[in-house]
Amino acid sequence: MTPLYIFPLVRSHCTYPCQCANRDPVCEPGVPHTRDGCGCCPVCARQDGDPCDGIAVCDQRKGLVCQYDDYYSPAGICRVVKGLPCTVYNKTYDNGETFRLDCRTQCTCQNGTYACASLCPQENISPQGLCRHPRLVEVPGQCCREWMCDNVNMERPPNCEALVTPWSECSSECGLGLSRRMSNANEACKPNNETRLCQIRPCHSPPLVNAKYARHHHIRKGHECKATIKSMVPVRLKFGDCRSRKTFHPKRCGGACAAHVECAPELSTTVKVEFLCRSPVEGHDRLDGAVPGDDLWEPVRRPFSATADNYVHSVYVDVEWIVKCTCRRRVD
Repeated sequence: MTPLYIFPLVRSHCTYPCQCANRDPVCEPGVPHTRDGCGCCPVCARQDGDPCDGIAVCDQRKGLVCQYDDYYSPAGICRVVKGLPCTVYNKTYDNGETFRLDCRTQCTCQNGTYACASLCPQENISPQGLCRHPRLVEVPGQCCREWMCDNVNMERPPNCEALVTPWSECSSECGLGLSRRMSNANEACKPNNETRLCQIRPCHSPPLVNAKYARHHHIRKGHECKATIKSMVPVRLKFGDCRSRKTFHPKRCGGACAAHVECAPELSTTVKVEFLCRSPVEGHDRLDGAVPGDDLWEPVRRPFSATADNYVHSVYVDVEWIVKCTCRRRVD
């Protein structure tokens, strides 16, 4: 295919001062008048597909320009010039095309450059007032992060003094565990034991350094253990005969790179996850099927059919959701 060339040429037969007809030319309906290529006389603007040259000019208001087959062509054809594409992270987008850099950022290609806007504008508006220590946390099942506060606003008797103990550490260093706390954040203002599922890391995570050489392994600057690792594949949460209805990309703590380094959650929140179970479960008995050390995460290998697999009983369970981990040297 022969490439097209665009040349804003003015032919040598332009004469000055300008000599124009007494009357303006009559144009087809919808076709405007414009100055000829010499900048002298009114002419009918050439439309898409019309021949053009240095005198007969194209309708620029419609984005038309005269495209020549080569530099020496005496005439060309009026065509729309497409804007330049954008190449972002080794992927090319057409002019005017809208695309996403990630689930939070949407961009539009504009003639070789691109402009972006946030799809989560609420992340830039920090809550005010009664929100103590506001911070953005990731929420399972959605892209936009939400603000989390330390205070708990609930209806309780006016003389009820809030009593909420910190969550205990996960009972298992790896695999499925339980975390507990005491809270009277209920309408009756009565202390209740609360339990949530937790998993700091799967037990089957391979160490990054052989244990034989771990004691002598020196971690160079910039090569420290990665504290927080996000699952690259979708997983379902599971315990006993229960599976989560939705899939997630949870985070875990690293720390398997050296025997003298340990990593633990620095920031986490509690989310309610809907599980579908094969047998009915109620109250605290619903966690009886949680076996310590089992993997809380199950990679998605096939489509999940709750009805076909007989997962028909729905229950909501509190789960610790890791936001950020921190690593420190183990003190023996």
